[in-house]
Amino acid sequence: MKYLMYLRKNIMDKSVVKLNQRTILAILIVFSILQALYNALLPIYLDEAYYWVWAMRPEFSYYDHPGMVAWMIYPFTFIANNEFTIRLSTVIAMSVTVWYLVKVSLEAFQNDEEKNTAWYVFFIFIANPAVHMGYVFITPDSPLMMFWAAGLYYTFMALKYGKTKDFIISGFLVGAMMLSKYAGILFPAAVFLYILICRRDVLKDYRLWVSLIIAILCLFPIFYWNYQYDWISIKFQYEHGTSSGFSFAGWDFILFILGSLFVIPTPVFGYVFLKYLWLKDYLHNKEVLFFIFLALVPMLFFFYKGFFKKMELNWIIPAFISSIILIGYAVAKYNMKKTFKYGIIFSLVLVVILKLAPVLPFPAHLNIAERLIGYKEAVIQFEKYIKDDDLIFSNHLTTASMLTFYLPEHPLTHINVPSRFSQYTIWDETDGIFNYDKEGVYFGKDDAYNFLKEKYSSVIPLEVIKVTPYNAFEKTFYVYRCIP
Repeated sequence: MKYLMYLRKNIMDKSVVKLNQRTILAILIVFSILQALYNALLPIYLDEAYYWVWAMRPEFSYYDHPGMVAWMIYPFTFIANNEFTIRLSTVIAMSVTVWYLVKVSLEAFQNDEEKNTAWYVFFIFIANPAVHMGYVFITPDSPLMMFWAAGLYYTFMALKYGKTKDFIISGFLVGAMMLSKYAGILFPAAVFLYILICRRDVLKDYRLWVSLIIAILCLFPIFYWNYQYDWISIKFQYEHGTSSGFSFAGWDFILFILGSLFVIPTPVFGYVFLKYLWLKDYLHNKEVLFFIFLALVPMLFFFYKGFFKKMELNWIIPAFISSIILIGYAVAKYNMKKTFKYGIIFSLVLVVILKLAPVLPFPAHLNIAERLIGYKEAVIQFEKYIKDDDLIFSNHLTTASMLTFYLPEHPLTHINVPSRFSQYTIWDETDGIFNYDKEGVYFGKDDAYNFLKEKYSSVIPLEVIKVTPYNAFEKTFYVYRCIP
């Protein structure tokens, strides 16, 4: 009789899980379609255009980041090269992210008091303003979030059930994280710290080490590319995120802490996260501790780095992916329905402001969409100066990428004036741009006339293009013909 009751409850629980998954999947599909349609309305973002140019010249890796973001964009370039198709990659990535967060929540929290965790995680995620930005702009954070969430699921399954396939899949996913962004190394670091403290028995399982070997083998593209270029990408990322000394970063550190805890998760859900950590009832729950480690290790790592050097908020995204499960779990376990409601309302208000920012009457300095506006109009005005055999020159990687994106037939733009080292520097050295022996037309924000005059026999001013879009700053571009 007890067996029948257990069997009946088990079957009912499984059917509830399947129903939850189907319902969430249906909502997610509709949500993703609406996001994709919205994306078609927005101009390309500066960094997006840069990553799209990478996809137009596929390589094993790139100076600024590993290659995953370009590899994700690349298949969609066969459909079309516009805002809608390019951003399909990030819509897919973000949707896969939330799907695996739901799956791991359903798997980890099955008691009556916890069973709604997956629903809370789902709605907290899709209502989050930072997530909505992730649904719009394709950056290296998009694949990192996707593989991190999938890695959470398969690593959790491997540790819970010990199935070989889960260990193997986890290895590939960890490799994919690091092929997305170097910060992906924090995932295996957090997992191994968790294993050392909570699950030392797993250290004897050869499949753990097979998983690690698979992850390392996946990094061949990074190592091969960096070997060819004297490890410049790894050096750049290390220097980019590491201070030269140990002096306190001051307000940059304080703002980074506040942003990490209250801006990315929003103040309400940041409060839930901190309250749950304070309660400490997870100390004897190894499954919950898994998510604690995956949230706190990357968070504390960047807090430490931020103490000495300014950090960017998006760098701490891996901690947000893991902590959102803990937030949903805390809401479910402590029946924080009212807090959840206020948090969702607050998040949705911010989302509406974000979505309508390009058309709302904000002053330019408060318009978060300001960096999207005006470039297309300027490129259209510039197009008339290009001759058939001209090379296109610019002054910065983002302006160069915008030119390539918006000009017909997408000609590769080069940077022929002093600018920060980037992937363009490598390409331009290979293509011989710094010999200054090819005629072309310069379009850039910098008035580079004096420098160009030193390099070319003739520099002809053509126009100063000024674009003043609605609720955005005036943008000025200088146009010169450069003749060797």
